[in-house]
Amino acid sequence: MNQISKLELFYKSLKDISIINNSLDQKRELLKSCVCSFNENIQNIRIDENIQKQNEQMANLLYETINIIKNSANNWIQNFEEMIQREKFRSDLANYFIIIIFGKVKAGKSSLGNFIASHKLESQKVEFFKYDEAGKKQPIKKLEEIEADSFATNNLECTVEIQGFKLDGMAWIDTPGLGSMVKENGDLAKEYILAADYVIYPTSSDSPLQLDEQEQLKELFEQNKKVTICITKSDEKEEDECECGSEDGCENCNEGIIYLLKNKSTTNRQMQEAFVKDEIQKFVSRDKETILGDIFSISTHTAKKGIDDNNNELFENSNIPKFYELITDIVKEKALKLKEDTPYDGLKSFIDFNIIGSDSIAQNSSIKNIKNSMNTLEDTIKESLERFEVLKENANNDLEFEIENIIANYASKVDKDNSKEIFFKIDAEISKKVSEVIQTNISEVLRDIDASFTPLNTIFNSNEFMINDVFEKVKFDTSNRNKAMGSSFLTIVGTVAGLIFGGPVGAAAGGLVGGLTGGLTGEATGSIEYEKVKVGDNKEEVLQRFKASRLKNSELLAQNIYNQMQNLFFVPLENSLNAMKSNLNQFEKNIKTIF
Repeated sequence: MNQISKLELFYKSLKDISIINNSLDQKRELLKSCVCSFNENIQNIRIDENIQKQNEQMANLLYETINIIKNSANNWIQNFEEMIQREKFRSDLANYFIIIIFGKVKAGKSSLGNFIASHKLESQKVEFFKYDEAGKKQPIKKLEEIEADSFATNNLECTVEIQGFKLDGMAWIDTPGLGSMVKENGDLAKEYILAADYVIYPTSSDSPLQLDEQEQLKELFEQNKKVTICITKSDEKEEDECECGSEDGCENCNEGIIYLLKNKSTTNRQMQEAFVKDEIQKFVSRDKETILGDIFSISTHTAKKGIDDNNNELFENSNIPKFYELITDIVKEKALKLKEDTPYDGLKSFIDFNIIGSDSIAQNSSIKNIKNSMNTLEDTIKESLERFEVLKENANNDLEFEIENIIANYASKVDKDNSKEIFFKIDAEISKKVSEVIQTNISEVLRDIDASFTPLNTIFNSNEFMINDVFEKVKFDTSNRNKAMGSSFLTIVGTVAGLIFGGPVGAAAGGLVGGLTGGLTGEATGSIEYEKVKVGDNKEEVLQRFKASRLKNSELLAQNIYNQMQNLFFVPLENSLNAMKSNLNQFEKNIKTIF
């Protein structure tokens, strides 16, 4: 293939990556809107004061989870703004294949850039620009130089400008080493390096890979940038006699001596390339070795002269055709990727790793980490609820025992005259005991029960728990009673009559006759009758009914307390958690629809 054709292939390939992806800005705005909306919703979440009041440990865990989400949302916004700031130059470089040539002053960067810009196709238009000391962009006519192959510098040899040009789908950024720049452009240069699709690092053949250059390469390797090393100025001058043959010389020579520009020998170049590779391997870690690209020598001067003089050998041996072949392959490879997803890589990476998170990357501000925190909170709430149910059951069992004891203590003292007074005293003790038992049983979950419920007051009906005497009807047969009474009465009459009429013997006989007669008379006049007889009272029955009523009341009272505890603590707690989960799930759903 004609060596010039290799240059043409490169320039033609640039047209393939001149694409438009206006949707990228729309996606950025959509992401920003999602993050800001989520942040606003999370910042508005408030913790019910009763949660802190009832369980400080649980409240602190809730505060911690909410703060993780709030801080994460704030970090997302801050990181997003930083990402936009880093890519501010992409507002006019969007969809361009960005090549960064990065290295120390006078390393041949601008010579290579001007060569590429000047040998474009006739149909192509090149746009040069630079950033001044304040980082303001300005148009220029070409990459500026003071010396043949260096940037403009100030009196302290401190390069303060970033230069570049756009050519179809390529943006060529020419920036010196960071140590030689003012802060404004140094920061901008870092952002360009981070965004580079392809990095070229030039080092002069006069003294390749000096210590300060090694430090700059280390910075690139730390950023996982694949770097191609170009040993520039790989040429030399050779003395020869001018064809004029005059010692005085001519317009083409100096006292008959001319200097011929030629490429350094293959051996010389191979030795320098081997030296550079060996030096890099001394400081690059093994896990970074794969990001070291090609190392080869080039000369833009011999390439230009070869073209001007139509010296194909000089041009080919400049290795510029080899360089063009390399970057053409890279551009073609990158062009396809650009068309597919490269414009979105930064944004996708931001979403995937900074916001969503992954198993391999533990981002404190990621949704994955937030979900882990919420799961911990949810498990803790669940465990507390389960424990709360156990404690409620324990409290109910304890209440039954305590109520029976209290009633038993008063059982011997209560009677029908003091029952209402005694029962009121019992109720007071039961109400107090209910609070104590529940407080004791669930204090490990909730702290301040007394301040959290209103007791259920006992209301007596007029005769609800009155103690009364108990009577039974007793059956009586009056014939026996009348028989006895008649016998007794007539016996007396007979006795008296015997005394009157017959003396003592007559009295005895009269009494006997009278008794027999009276008995027969009484038996004849007898009947069956009933009479109410007091057999005791209903105290035991009343106590049982009272106990059953108080057990039921205490159960209602306890249930009321538990319900209030649910409403004052667990319900707000679960509401806060559900609000966080709902907002987070909706946010995650929204950002996943961006791509």
